[in-house]
Amino acid sequence: MEACLVPLPTIDQIRFEPAIKKTRPRAVGLLSGGLDSTIAALVVRDLGVEVYGLCFALPWGCCSKDQAFEVARALGIKFMVLQLDESYLEMVKNPKYGRGRALNPCVDCRIHMFSRARRYMEQIGADFVFTGEVLGQRPMSQMKRSLAIIEEQTGLKGRLLRPLSAKLLEPTVPELEGLIDRGKLLSISGRGRKEQMALAAENGVHDYPAPAGGCQLTEEHFSRKMADLLEHGYQNFREAVTLKWGRHFRISSECKAILGRNEEENEILRRFSFDSDTIMELPGRRGPTVLLKCGQPSRETLALAAGLLKYYSRHRGGGPVEVEYHRSGRPHEVDKITAANLNEVEVQSLLI
Repeated sequence: MEACLVPLPTIDQIRFEPAIKKTRPRAVGLLSGGLDSTIAALVVRDLGVEVYGLCFALPWGCCSKDQAFEVARALGIKFMVLQLDESYLEMVKNPKYGRGRALNPCVDCRIHMFSRARRYMEQIGADFVFTGEVLGQRPMSQMKRSLAIIEEQTGLKGRLLRPLSAKLLEPTVPELEGLIDRGKLLSISGRGRKEQMALAAENGVHDYPAPAGGCQLTEEHFSRKMADLLEHGYQNFREAVTLKWGRHFRISSECKAILGRNEEENEILRRFSFDSDTIMELPGRRGPTVLLKCGQPSRETLALAAGLLKYYSRHRGGGPVEVEYHRSGRPHEVDKITAANLNEVEVQSLLI
């Protein structure tokens, strides 16, 4: 389970040194760690371009910073990981170009990320940005109209190259200026990946993840948790990271409980807690951890959250159980409360 526990910089926090004088074309490549972006980076690198790989850390998105790093290392290209921030969440809340069947704002998401890639391009003196997008592969974001909208709205008009489908699209500035050879770009389209897999085999690329949906915003259950977060508010982007882990329960409009499903999730919830959060556990941590996100929880709220902990522990259906709790920022100020007895209907009514 990948956990972004180390704070990463956003594009606004990076201070770049003056770019080294170029001796060849330079490009920023969006790396997800998947097959398409890997082949795109390989194609552009082999055109004699100095490639700077860029990955946006989004724990519930379609990119894996660890896999992207391995791709960059295997291809011998530079690599940078940047963190998205609260502005990303606001985009998810109010996407200009709509959503898919769940909460996925695919076109707006690409505009958001590619706009930051453009800023990185400008700061390092690169000539263009490229991606692993394939014409017709995704119905919402990779049709011709969507590709054109993304290029226009990111300020990358003429400088956003899709090397896998380039011969099916209008030539970009680096092609027209002779910085790269259009004849060596590709003309792949559609959902199949046979051509990409064949190219990977030809170039000795074997360790790549199987094609999958990727972004959890396309999933109904995760989308409910995200919608709840956006409706009831969040302190910062770090709070959204916890959506990936645990069972989430809406106790009231001001209070949410997150319950770890195993020891790894329990530890992650403790580490991602704010000082104002309440941590609830059985004595000796013999069971799940509950992270209660609530300003000043009442005794009733505490008992209810403790009841959720009891329900998902070995004490379900048993006699009275005392649960320990403390503010995350005050681990030595431990208090106790008797857990409420909850049945399945009551628990399911609270589950987000």
